Amino acid sequence: MQKNILFEVEYIGSNYFGFQIQEKTRVKQVTIQGVLEKALERLFRERIRMVASGRTDRGVHAKAQVVNFKVDTKIPLFNIKAAVNTYLPSDIRVKKVKKVSDNFHARFSVKSKVYRYIIFNSREDSVFWRNSAWHVSMSLDLELMKKGAKRLIGKKDFSIFAKDAKKYKSCKRRVVDISIRKRANLIYIDIEAEGFLRNMARNMVSFLVKIASGKLLLKDLSSILNKKIFYSKNPAPAQGLYLYKVKY
Repeated sequence: MQKNILFEVEYIGSNYFGFQIQEKTRVKQVTIQGVLEKALERLFRERIRMVASGRTDRGVHAKAQVVNFKVDTKIPLFNIKAAVNTYLPSDIRVKKVKKVSDNFHARFSVKSKVYRYIIFNSREDSVFWRNSAWHVSMSLDLELMKKGAKRLIGKKDFSIFAKDAKKYKSCKRRVVDISIRKRANLIYIDIEAEGFLRNMARNMVSFLVKIASGKLLLKDLSSILNKKIFYSKNPAPAQGLYLYKVKY
């Protein structure tokens, strides 16, 4: 009898072309999904296609990506976790395994997702944060950043933050919360939304950094969002972004 199985997965995305398998590329690209599915095939001896809560782009990391797949197996859940991790490289790990209801869908059952962005705010660079945070050397006004973040909360048209906005029927999304805190040289920006447009989180972060550095004025925020003032988006680097939590 088939079981619907959920994995919670963490990974460092530096060595991968994002999460999702790219079907139409001429050159073979290694993706998180591809590596996970290959591990499942070795374990269950059949081809299994999984569904994820959402795709992460090249270089983006995850603390808690959620995937599900259906398989007919008698292997206990604990053994599945231990076995599949032996087939995975050290930068991908299955943290949780559980059986879910047949109608659970990792993508369509999502209520909201939290992305965390880490900024290493220091004059000097650090080799330890080079692949896991965005090095911003200029001083940032956190109070200005927090004020800007507050104005991004709610249901709005976020098309100025989307990659290929024309591909979406609607670019309206509800941002539930944005929290910002600083510890030593690290700034943590947690963005929770019911749904994200492609590059939305990274573009929001670079927007907030421009406000915090004085390159954009807080008073112009609404006009920029409403496209009354031209804004040229430039997403924050991928290595600072983490899929932090998926809520169901």
